[in-house]
Amino acid sequence: MKLKLRSISWNVQTLIVLSVVAVVWLILSTTVFSALYSSLCVFLWLHFLETKRDISRLQIERKISTERAFTNQDVSFHHSVASSKRLKVTLLGQIEVGSSLTYNLFERDVFVGPEPVRIDVKTSFPTRGRKVLKDLFCYYEHPLGLFRIWARFNASQEVLVLPRLMPLEFFPSRLREPLPGRTSDFKLFEDPLRIKGLREYSNDPIKKIHWKASAKFGKLLVKEYEHTALSKTFLFIDLNMAKEIFARNVWAQIRTSYEEEAVRAATAILYWLSQGNDTINMTVVGKQVLEMDWTSQDGWVRAVEMLALAEGAEDGPQLSEVLFSQVPKLTFTSTVVVLSMYLTDSILPVLLEARARCARVMVFLIPYGYRDPKYRAGRTYEMYPLDMVKLNEKAKLLEQEQIIVRIVKPSQTLQEVFYEIDEVR
Repeated sequence: MKLKLRSISWNVQTLIVLSVVAVVWLILSTTVFSALYSSLCVFLWLHFLETKRDISRLQIERKISTERAFTNQDVSFHHSVASSKRLKVTLLGQIEVGSSLTYNLFERDVFVGPEPVRIDVKTSFPTRGRKVLKDLFCYYEHPLGLFRIWARFNASQEVLVLPRLMPLEFFPSRLREPLPGRTSDFKLFEDPLRIKGLREYSNDPIKKIHWKASAKFGKLLVKEYEHTALSKTFLFIDLNMAKEIFARNVWAQIRTSYEEEAVRAATAILYWLSQGNDTINMTVVGKQVLEMDWTSQDGWVRAVEMLALAEGAEDGPQLSEVLFSQVPKLTFTSTVVVLSMYLTDSILPVLLEARARCARVMVFLIPYGYRDPKYRAGRTYEMYPLDMVKLNEKAKLLEQEQIIVRIVKPSQTLQEVFYEIDEVR
């Protein structure tokens, strides 16, 4: 994309002083030397105007390797700069990575001329969201410091950084609605006539073992069947701070990192659900309440893009109010999933109301994050607020009623927590 000149400014204070001296000298004494000095000043002014024109006509093009990237994925930026005359300039490119955070993409001193000069930069972004390419500044200074010129070039370009996908092996959705000719993942409706693949044996029935394949590969393999059923999952991602939180300044810092972890967890859950035939209703409770209703096979990308742009707040809408407003939409085949940082037992009446209309309610509290499955578990010594512990204790009495609350520990992976819940049903 070709960058256009937005503005140009200059500083000719030294040149003005020299010109004033030349005029005064000519008035007081018209000699050969004063005339030569005045001619030199005229030449410098012409040189300034010519340089300003050349800089304003710089041919600058910028290309991005991709406009969609995942966190920590390399993105390449290619710049090409050409000028009608050879000049030594300083080029500075900037990119906005947050609402109030801009950093230098590169800063180079280059000689530009008729042959284009290439500047290639590669970087990655640790956080999701929209990354806007800002102005490219061109700075020129006369070798003797007689004048300086600044030019600003820009074109509307941005990179949308999506949360990196964390694959899941299993997610404990509850019930499915039978639907002939469609597939799902719930074992109650397995179709033994439709084999979709093989996997390693793991406490499966003997009749599911594929003996020929097991003998060939030297390990027990079982058949995986297609399933004929359909379900609907209501996923609530709470990015805001609860009103019940007391030490708000402390939790405000925790909420920032939690927001990234919650979005990443939601992306993983959505991707797993998208592999089946689930219908998904996603609600993001942030600065604004964002809602999206879609079938799993056609909306995952749009949902993740929405998540990439979502932002939480310290005084935004509350999860309990949003969840209560969605209760009338629930049916007996629905599963409600809640991701939050901090909830107290005041949410229990809303959870009971939701459970009265759906198959299962699952709440995952992630105050201090969770372990990436790529790393081994370590010891943790986090202490949890008493309000949160109280909610967890009360929820244990409701597990048989399919209201499940889990505080995810930093030493646990999400997959471990999901398998733990599977033992409840």
